[in-house]
Amino acid sequence: MKIILNPKYEHLRGYLSRIEEHFDHEGKEIFRDRNVIRTLQTDGLTLCVKRYAPLSFGGRLAVRTYKASKGKKAYFAPLNLRERGFESPEPIAFVKYTKGLTRTTTYFVCLLSTYRYSMSNILDFSTDERREITACFARYAARLHSEGFMHRDFSASNILFDKVDGRYHFALIDTNSLRTGRPVSIEKGCANFSRLIGDEEFYRWLAEGYAAARNADPAYCLKLIRQVHGLD
Repeated sequence: MKIILNPKYEHLRGYLSRIEEHFDHEGKEIFRDRNVIRTLQTDGLTLCVKRYAPLSFGGRLAVRTYKASKGKKAYFAPLNLRERGFESPEPIAFVKYTKGLTRTTTYFVCLLSTYRYSMSNILDFSTDERREITACFARYAARLHSEGFMHRDFSASNILFDKVDGRYHFALIDTNSLRTGRPVSIEKGCANFSRLIGDEEFYRWLAEGYAAARNADPAYCLKLIRQVHGLD
């Protein structure tokens, strides 16, 4: 077993060293496809634990030669975001079990976010609330892209938000596909909105807010956003 542990949570090392056992017999399942996500309770904390599906032979070879595993990326990406002032659930650990010569099982452990909504809930709000949320999100996305962060799975369900002290806050999850580097272009930034859910008003407000924050043409941004949603 290999474990990378956030020093702040060293007191959880014993518990996390048996995460496979806890995951199989405790907690509540909240998501399942190839990967499985469960919440676990320990030491007064609610943990969000993601178990990654076993890799194919090609995937195992790629990880062994030049790629980091998804679980490992999921641990380091939020640290990078948080260091730059962007919210993401605090990472606790990356745990890897190796069985035999080829089979590995990896886990990513973080604190469960307390934010109540994701961007997939945007249509549940009133018109005035939607407009405010969208404007705040547009500025948030513009800052994210300007600082060189590109979440390649920037889907509505991976963007959490809530209103805290009168202001909307946003947090990214499932960040193992996060890319960092030079500022994201306007074109790539607008294309990054392709997995969001909304109506014509949402896309217009998003284009206006994003363009204003990045000193771009709102009509051009709206055209790009409509294109990636198949509306033009």
